Amino acid sequence: MSAILTKITSALSGDIVFLLVTFVVIFLCAMYFGRNRIVSLILAFYPATLLYNSFPFINKFIVLSGDRAVVINKIGIFLVFFILVNLAINKYVALYDESSSTFRKGGLAFAVLILFLLFSYTIVNFDVFHNFSSSIDVLFQGETRIFWWSLTPLIILWFV
Repeated sequence: MSAILTKITSALSGDIVFLLVTFVVIFLCAMYFGRNRIVSLILAFYPATLLYNSFPFINKFIVLSGDRAVVINKIGIFLVFFILVNLAINKYVALYDESSSTFRKGGLAFAVLILFLLFSYTIVNFDVFHNFSSSIDVLFQGETRIFWWSLTPLIILWFV
């Protein structure tokens, strides 16, 4: 009996629970806000990332001190770029048909979850909030893997 419980607890590691809860929250947002808003969110991630990475004054806008505060400050700076790009893209994406199934919204939620992981590995390090295990770290190590994971949400958009 204890061997079964050990397998269950190892399967439900902190990463899986964290990712499942994050997926459910994103899925509920997709159900509430609709497909068009989530698609514009996915499309806005890429130019916002480019703007954030090429912005020359990042260090001048970091006004908070401490590990968590600096991460929150960097997230805030990224969100400024992200929200501006999202508003611009949403003007055009909102014109299209809204009908979509629950399965499609689940696919979009999965794409946003991948972007969340990319955000935490390539833009702002979330280790002060949640340190992913080495099994998740291996998935996002190296430029080649980052490229393919960055391409995955766009492929998901193509199919859903």
